[in-house]
Amino acid sequence: MFIYNHLSESPMSSHDAAHPIQVVARRTGLTADVIRIWERRYGAVSPQRTPTGRRLYSDADVQRLQLLREATEGGRRIGDVAQLSFDELHALVATDRQASLPTPRRSGQAGGSAGRFLQLCLDAVERMDSEALERALDGAAVALTLPVLLETLVTPLLRTIGDRWHAGTLRVGQEHLAASVVRSFLGRLSRTSNMDGAGPTLVVTTPVGQNHELGALMAAITAGSEGWHVVHLNPNTPADEIAASALATNARAVALSMVYPPDDPRIGDELRALRRHLPAELTLLVGGAASNAYENVLHEVDAVRLETLADLRTRLQWLRAD
Repeated sequence: MFIYNHLSESPMSSHDAAHPIQVVARRTGLTADVIRIWERRYGAVSPQRTPTGRRLYSDADVQRLQLLREATEGGRRIGDVAQLSFDELHALVATDRQASLPTPRRSGQAGGSAGRFLQLCLDAVERMDSEALERALDGAAVALTLPVLLETLVTPLLRTIGDRWHAGTLRVGQEHLAASVVRSFLGRLSRTSNMDGAGPTLVVTTPVGQNHELGALMAAITAGSEGWHVVHLNPNTPADEIAASALATNARAVALSMVYPPDDPRIGDELRALRRHLPAELTLLVGGAASNAYENVLHEVDAVRLETLADLRTRLQWLRAD
């Protein structure tokens, strides 16, 4: 194995360093926290520093991190690939791409090693071991990209816990422990996901009667990673307050998460009031497990219903390009 020697073997020289970490996170799909960990712990890249200590990454650094992300998504351990030269890393990723073509990925293998982390998380919840759950989530944050982390680990974890709780195979205490740990974990992610970016503004919350906030928090993190400036309101926010926040911040869109209950009679009036208070050109995005139960009123208020966080990412990209 050849040792990666800064940028000497990369296709671009070190003098083109110009990108702050928030830009690199957006271009690579990695969180800023993961980029720092890969740099500090594994020496994956060596960014330049400004006189004030601010990291600046070159185009070559970005390309290298993109390759490392792809390699780890394919099941490689970051510790095994971080020190490869650029040419070695590029060849390895190309080989992995080619090898994956003849055999489509089985459903149980989605997200690379996300399935393994999901099982570790569920086992920890069963044992009510909050420290083990934290370790599994933190390990996944290092090994997986942000979209894979949220869409193939955190979302299935919360869905499985909810299904088991409703089926009576998971105790209330286990569900509460899991929710508390995941909320803290997402809170840490939110602080490193560029939610204060300079892009267009998105207001994220849950409407009156919807107290489950984890879906909204994941939407906020996703939007931040896409370069949006996120205004994340507390859950259970009245329509007039949501509208006031959107107008005060000149928001491009409002995103609502609706998880439970699916039959709240107040939701229709709240959504209608929100639509009346918002400019016609402002986009209203709605997702969550309960959103399909309100499909008629969502159509009435011209809201876009989203099935997944991947749908949210795509819609936000369209809005930025519009």
